[in-house]
Amino acid sequence: MSEKFFEIFEKKLEMLREKYLYRSIKDIDSKIGMEITIHGKKFINFASNDYLGLSQHPAVKETSIEAIKLFGIGSGASRLLGGGTVIHKKLEELLCAFKNSQASLILNSGYTANTSIIPSIAEENDIIFTDELNHASIIDGCRLSRAEKVIYKHGDIDDLNKLIKNSFCKGKKIVITDTVFSMDGDIAPISDIYELCKNEEALLYLDDAHGTGVLGQGFGALKHFNLNSDSFIIQMGTFSKALGSFGAFVCGSSTLIDWFTNSSRGFIFSTALPASIVASAYASLKIVMQDGSFVEKLWENTYKVIGIIKSLGLKTTNTQTPIIPIIFEDIKDAMHASRLLQDSNIYAPVIRPPTVKIPRIRLTVSAAHKPEEIEALEQALKRL
Repeated sequence: MSEKFFEIFEKKLEMLREKYLYRSIKDIDSKIGMEITIHGKKFINFASNDYLGLSQHPAVKETSIEAIKLFGIGSGASRLLGGGTVIHKKLEELLCAFKNSQASLILNSGYTANTSIIPSIAEENDIIFTDELNHASIIDGCRLSRAEKVIYKHGDIDDLNKLIKNSFCKGKKIVITDTVFSMDGDIAPISDIYELCKNEEALLYLDDAHGTGVLGQGFGALKHFNLNSDSFIIQMGTFSKALGSFGAFVCGSSTLIDWFTNSSRGFIFSTALPASIVASAYASLKIVMQDGSFVEKLWENTYKVIGIIKSLGLKTTNTQTPIIPIIFEDIKDAMHASRLLQDSNIYAPVIRPPTVKIPRIRLTVSAAHKPEEIEALEQALKRL
């Protein structure tokens, strides 16, 4: 019986290999700036979400080390059972100022946040309206909820408006969208969605994972669009991308955050983030709030790379952010292009189905990329 059991999965894995969809883990040996070493070979990393390069900032590392000396490595318990520290509370207070909200709550990851918060707000008589290109964690959060799910066309405010107005709902209407879409690099029409939700008395859930530290001078999507963090808005963000640390947060009204504390299973039943991780996120957040040079450098590098892609005539999306895809019609072509880049010491792996429908190399730009590293990318791209 056990042999037949494993044969099933061997056949499934073989099918993935035949379709060029098989994935394998690539762990790095070392990291200095945006240079990484894999199996002894050095690459310039253009696949990292460390948009501001803060994961290696001296102040961020030192703050984390001091927290380890004070609180040790692990937190040892869930937040509700004493796993948190005064640093957790300080970070939540800083997040309120950062996102201009009444209250906030730290969670263990963006995936945990979306699969915990969405089921907490969406009940049996509710309807969720979700963008067709929303992140997998949003999709899973919607599935875990008992609400009806309605998918609207990507970034299409007219389609969303029609669906909301034509849907009979006994409970709440909830609109959920990424602010920056992680595979295409475009920005959701947040101003239009905001006005629609306000007029229709719908909750608006914003996944600002790739917008936090990037948009709005680093403060995120609402500031980018000059919008207020009104009571009908829930903002989720992560520390693991532009802030260079790990974990996630949710900001909103005091009532909602209190409810999440008492109902979100991913928060209640998870060991709290270690104090060292929370301290590093706090240090990064302070830097973003006080020093705009990192965000300015990020956008300077972003415009350079977008210009290079367009000048070379490579196919891309309507990207507006440091996420810059190069689109291929065929997986084999994308994999060949990725190997050509690796031969030039550029690390940019292929993103394949089912993550995306159309294969691509997703370049991600950082403020930490040096001019000579962007020049090396340009020379490598010319080989494509």
